[in-house]
Amino acid sequence: MTRYHDAFPAHELEHNSSKALLIDGKNILICNAGGEYYAVDNMCTHQRAELEGGRIRNCFISCPLHGVRFNLETGKPMGQLTNVPLNTYPLQVSDAGMLQVAV
Repeated sequence: MTRYHDAFPAHELEHNSSKALLIDGKNILICNAGGEYYAVDNMCTHQRAELEGGRIRNCFISCPLHGVRFNLETGKPMGQLTNVPLNTYPLQVSDAGMLQVAV
């Protein structure tokens, strides 16, 4: 059975923004891409820079350091700087509007 952890209320995350938090010792980034929520590792696989604050557009986040783009749904990178995908995590919104992540 998948165990979900409460993160924060969904209304706290504006469209095309992200927020990082530690869940079970993992640095997780929760993103709102046009009203859809995603959870990924908060660490670029190119040079280990945090992704929080990176530009989010069309279900992709760009690393603030070198601009590597990652698909938020699959974790797959775009471009030639890395071919290592991000880990993605199941995320749901509870009936009370709380974002919940399974790690």
